[in-house]
Amino acid sequence: MPTQIESATDYEFIINLVYERCRIRLHDGKQQLIKARLGKRMRALGIATLSEYCDYLRRGADDGELTHMVDALTTNFTNFLREQDHFDFLVKTALPALVNDRKQFKVWSAACATGEEPYTLAFYLSEHFRLEDRWDWRVLATDVSTKALKQARQGIYAHDRLATLPQDWWRRFFQKGHGQWEGHYKVKQELAERVEFRQLNLLGQYSFNESFPVIFCRNVMIYFDRPTQEQLVQRLCQFLQPRGYLLIGHSESLNGLQVPLRCLRPSIYQKA
Repeated sequence: MPTQIESATDYEFIINLVYERCRIRLHDGKQQLIKARLGKRMRALGIATLSEYCDYLRRGADDGELTHMVDALTTNFTNFLREQDHFDFLVKTALPALVNDRKQFKVWSAACATGEEPYTLAFYLSEHFRLEDRWDWRVLATDVSTKALKQARQGIYAHDRLATLPQDWWRRFFQKGHGQWEGHYKVKQELAERVEFRQLNLLGQYSFNESFPVIFCRNVMIYFDRPTQEQLVQRLCQFLQPRGYLLIGHSESLNGLQVPLRCLRPSIYQKA
């Protein structure tokens, strides 16, 4: 069935709905992305045009359909060891300065996509805060996309997705697939069980019963306008421990935002 676009008004409706739902701004020029990514969902519903799909949403589609729409349109690009200096900073500088004698802490990966970031955190933590030395660490991994979280929870990746990892980590941290899973690798259970995946809209309503020494929120604010970025960072700071660290993407900056953080180096901030 063709996914014909009827008018620019349909694009505007989708762009505004995504912004209202999760504050991600799909800028002008994203028409082809919208057309391509919503096409599969429309075919599944038996809807021929974007105009009809917009009417379907206007008539009161439930939260499940809105979730499908957000899943289709949000970008979940990531890879293992992305921006590696952040992981080195975590284990060599941030955590040694903050963790206490109870040897217990939790790190938050706030936009975890398909799981590569939180699992990389688990790999690093297992090396530097060894479980056999009675360290009790956890990783909280959240994302707005239920589709991405489903893949993340499986912890199964094609061999080419592991290309950025040292070869010896393939053996230490993954189980090699056989038969129908030939060419795939699964994160070992003892590490996977240390990572908790949870669906969460960073601009929605949520709370935690704990604070975090370090929060990773990388390469997500590039999709938000500056007022939304400030609102998000203010919210994240509520859950940072005193003198805790917020790590953002290398291409992002908090310059000009009114937030209780000081910049230690580009992309690394500490709570004042």
